[in-house]
Amino acid sequence: MPFLTTAGDPLSALPLVYRRGRDFQVAADFVYLNPRDGTTTRVPAHQLDLPPHSGNSTDFASVPPFLWGLIANYGTQTLPAIMHDSLVGQLLREPEEQRLALRRDADELFRVALIDNGVHRLRARVMWAAVGLESWWRHGRGLGRVLIAQVAGGTLAVVASVALGVALSPWWFALALAPVALAVLWGRTAGLVSAATYLAALYAPLILGAFLASHVENAIAMVVWLATGCKGPRPRAEPTVAWKEEYAPERAAPGPR
Repeated sequence: MPFLTTAGDPLSALPLVYRRGRDFQVAADFVYLNPRDGTTTRVPAHQLDLPPHSGNSTDFASVPPFLWGLIANYGTQTLPAIMHDSLVGQLLREPEEQRLALRRDADELFRVALIDNGVHRLRARVMWAAVGLESWWRHGRGLGRVLIAQVAGGTLAVVASVALGVALSPWWFALALAPVALAVLWGRTAGLVSAATYLAALYAPLILGAFLASHVENAIAMVVWLATGCKGPRPRAEPTVAWKEEYAPERAAPGPR
């Protein structure tokens, strides 16, 4: 087992404090042992006397709720996700110009830990690509926006190549090679660009299906809400326009009218 107690024993349990909303705080230190090179990463407990915030809490794997049917936010990925949240919180104390490089290292360690802890390689790669894009969005500045735009354009090109190849001519399948050719321009980041592009195209139908199902469920919930006199909180489909609002603290339902 790659995760250990600070005494070196296999980690069989981890005490957590639920802070409402989607925030948890870890109540005890633990250690990740990288079996590839024998290095260890100590994950410190959160400061329980302080409120949850970035660096002092975790939401496990940050997966939008409407996608939990595809990739849950907890499970075998929980400990790697907590470790990754801790590393991300620590690097925010470093100078801005160093954060992207440090975040790359944290993302790669996250991928390795996912596999070591039992997550299959495809899912580990998907989760690695997701946090990698977030890294570039947060710390890549203008270049990060260009990278994400290229991934989005490449995803559309792959989807279009399949649709046109089936509907019109097999020659259109060649368009699917364009993203990997353009990814070479990113040097050592080419792997992230390629993986994110093709995985996004692969999962696009599943994500779209989950998104639509979420809104169908919300429509039904809205009918029930209206039929019962608008009691309780108003149903809201996810993802919202302001994604952070999904992680807002819980609020009590309104009193009976």
